[in-house]
Amino acid sequence: PKEKEVTDVLFIHGFVSSSVFWTETLFPNFSDDAKSRYRFLAIDLLGFGRSPKPADSLYTLSEHVDMIERSVLNPYNVKSFHIVAHSLGCIIAIALAVRHPNSVKSLTLLSP
Repeated sequence: PKEKEVTDVLFIHGFVSSSVFWTETLFPNFSDDAKSRYRFLAIDLLGFGRSPKPADSLYTLSEHVDMIERSVLNPYNVKSFHIVAHSLGCIIAIALAVRHPNSVKSLTLLSP
């Protein structure tokens, strides 16, 4: 039998937060059906959570998008995806969508 294809969904947290914002509050409440149809990827933005905190970084929009490409999109072979973002994560989500216009299926922006 053919393996069921799953849809990727990136979750980008806001300022003074981390991926835990999603993984400990939202992810446990997803139904088994949703978990079987979607791959949920919660990102720690550069300088937040368990991500690197380089002293020489200016933490620019471009650096955040580069980091998402290097740490999530490329290693997890994410080609087409939805984005859910909160607060600061919204501007980064928009920049990611601008850089990957043919890959982003939808943007859900919470408290932009």
